[in-house]
Amino acid sequence: MSLLLGVAASVLIGISDTFGRASSRRAEPISHVSMQMAVGVLVAVPVALLLRNEIRVDDLAMGLVSGALIALGLSLLYRAMAESSSAVAAPAASVLVALIPLIWDLLGGAELSSLAALGCVIALASLVLTTYSPTDSKTSLRGLGLAALAGVFLGVSVIFAADTNPDSGAWPAASQRLAGFVAMLMLARLRSVPAFLPPGIRRFGYLGGVAGALGMISWIIGAQLGELGVVSIVASTSPAVVALLATKFDEDTIRPLQALGVAGAIAGTILIVLS
Repeated sequence: MSLLLGVAASVLIGISDTFGRASSRRAEPISHVSMQMAVGVLVAVPVALLLRNEIRVDDLAMGLVSGALIALGLSLLYRAMAESSSAVAAPAASVLVALIPLIWDLLGGAELSSLAALGCVIALASLVLTTYSPTDSKTSLRGLGLAALAGVFLGVSVIFAADTNPDSGAWPAASQRLAGFVAMLMLARLRSVPAFLPPGIRRFGYLGGVAGALGMISWIIGAQLGELGVVSIVASTSPAVVALLATKFDEDTIRPLQALGVAGAIAGTILIVLS
């Protein structure tokens, strides 16, 4: 069940990131993340109530810290995706989002089976491969740098949110979305940018918010039920979803090595699920 939730997280977060990229090419990334987080609160709270999860103060606090980090990470990631190809920025961030929780889990005493370890290696190597781009323009390099910084924020945020008690279920995701919304409101005020998207593109914020919240809920509950590191590796294959959607709806081009990376990420996930 935990690994299936990881797969669901990968698909949903990939969809959310696609909306975030589309929005950030038309408006301020801060405005999108703020709106996405606000919608996320409206999604996560009913889910937590529906699942009858227990409200635990310590886990809510972990979610709050995670929310501040994830909001900053997403705003950096969407800026990176807007300034360069999503096939470059998303995988670069996801490598760190996958690796940081995995290292944390291993340091905490987690053990991987041989098949799961092989799947993790293949998935991580494939994510690196999907960052391949024949151009070394300043725009691409800047996007890669922003994506790497985003990956650090997002990777640490996952540890705070997912390393919580299973009884709390989706509540850490709810407090995470709330803290992210407040952080983005403060940043929007500091930067003198709109706190919400313009009416013409608010659909990106609504849809991205729903998909992102459901994806994070799946990620958190999956990690609570299983191993944080392994679930994070599976969930972090979301760039494969972003890259595929970008070729369909945003006229991006996947080069042969990037396509191989997408296929490898899927293969690695399958090995982990089979372990």
